[in-house]
Amino acid sequence: MEKKNDIAVITLCNPEDWNRITEQSVDQLTTVFENIQFDKDIHVALLHGEGPISFGPGSLDIIKAKLAKNVLESREIMQEIGNMIRRLYSLRVPVIGVAEGKCLGGGANLALSTDILIADENAVFVELFVDYGLVPDTGGMYALQRLVGPMMAKAIAMQGDPISALQAKELGMVYQVAPAGTAMDVAMKLAEKIAKKPPLAVNQIKQLSNKMHDYTLDTYLQAETDYMTFCTLGQDFKELTMAQMENRLPNLKGY
Repeated sequence: MEKKNDIAVITLCNPEDWNRITEQSVDQLTTVFENIQFDKDIHVALLHGEGPISFGPGSLDIIKAKLAKNVLESREIMQEIGNMIRRLYSLRVPVIGVAEGKCLGGGANLALSTDILIADENAVFVELFVDYGLVPDTGGMYALQRLVGPMMAKAIAMQGDPISALQAKELGMVYQVAPAGTAMDVAMKLAEKIAKKPPLAVNQIKQLSNKMHDYTLDTYLQAETDYMTFCTLGQDFKELTMAQMENRLPNLKGY
């Protein structure tokens, strides 16, 4: 991870092995997410991968040594992957994913679990699990169903066909498609814009959205009330109000 002012840039840097999801990368990403959680100077994170395959599938070593060995070890590694995804969803700051190349299997689902996803026009997403007799992992069906709805999620997962960046944009899997070679620049500009917004409000928006599946209308409205009350009692709301009245730039505290 590299810090650029108030933005954390997380790079998957194992292009020789397709940036595969390994036990080591799961542990490293989980640790990085934990570090970001407690670093109050970070307001936004970017997640991308080097090489032609931005987000790769699960490691063959995991499949051979764990998943295909016995139930206990299979559940252990899946729980570790699940904990990583939970960290990503509950992280204090928004995470912008950057798909510059191919996103395959579990790696595609890692990318789709970010808060906002920017894709290079040449990026491709492949839910390849069904062709191996498997169900999507790394939070796959959860992310897909949130983004495209139950019917489309099932159709995508059951067919396993490649989905282009433009198709992904039309389906709602991707926020923006960038011209070839510019996705990281586009994502950085977006990160810089969001990083200037009140951190507390950005966090509350993320938490409300990511918990939407758990809400009924009544519980959502109660949560909305609680979050709004919390924000209005914060220093940033007071500072933003005063700054507008005094026609000056606000000095945000992040709470």
